[in-house]
Amino acid sequence: MGRVIFLGTGDPLNAERAQSSLAVRLSGGETILFDASSGTILLGRLRDADIPIEEVRHLFVTHRHFDHAGGLAPLLISMATLPAASLTIYALPGTLKALRELLALTIPGVEDWLGDRLNWRELAPGKPILLENTEMTPFLVDHSVECVGYRIAQNGSVLAFSADTRPCRAVVEHSRGADLLIHEAYGTKDESEWAHAVGHSSASDAGEVARAAGVGRLVLTHFRENRCADPGELAAEAGASFGGPVRAASDLDSFEF
Repeated sequence: MGRVIFLGTGDPLNAERAQSSLAVRLSGGETILFDASSGTILLGRLRDADIPIEEVRHLFVTHRHFDHAGGLAPLLISMATLPAASLTIYALPGTLKALRELLALTIPGVEDWLGDRLNWRELAPGKPILLENTEMTPFLVDHSVECVGYRIAQNGSVLAFSADTRPCRAVVEHSRGADLLIHEAYGTKDESEWAHAVGHSSASDAGEVARAAGVGRLVLTHFRENRCADPGELAAEAGASFGGPVRAASDLDSFEF
């Protein structure tokens, strides 16, 4: 079985939670990150999860929004001081270009500091990346900028991650039969029109995707602050649509898949 650790479960303006980042541990001791949260808080979450920075060898970025990629610069600066650290960053071509331009503006020279310990790899939707016994397959979703979700297969178990998206068929297709689906829940069903307008899904949308894909479990993430959307209420709403087990993730929660 694989294990996923939620390093951040909040939306861009959530001061109660860290922003989006997931960690998946490989059998060889290395760690894959999916998204990099919003800043130096990523370093604290890695420490809290007992993940040494030197073990983070792969970063898959869903899209360029700051709450998913803003922790990249602090991560690279920390790695530059650790001779054993290295990182390969995977993203769609447009996202990679944006990330490198942002680094050049905000921390020029960081790529030179790391030298050949830093590598960039373009993703192609539908084309898997194989690392040890883990296969990551990116697929296009429907957000406000180019964005990919991921199907992650490890030792016969499957995790699907929706990233940020309006309801779309691609998430259903790439989540089919997954043991665990991680899906955003930006608000209640009553807020669906607004959520869709800004490139997101409601809790009931997430439940409907889980039901259509026939997944084993659904875990919700990417929450606004509690005063805007109570996670317990969102989980209940998603469960009513799904008909299966649903959890609202908290920072540092860990799930097997």
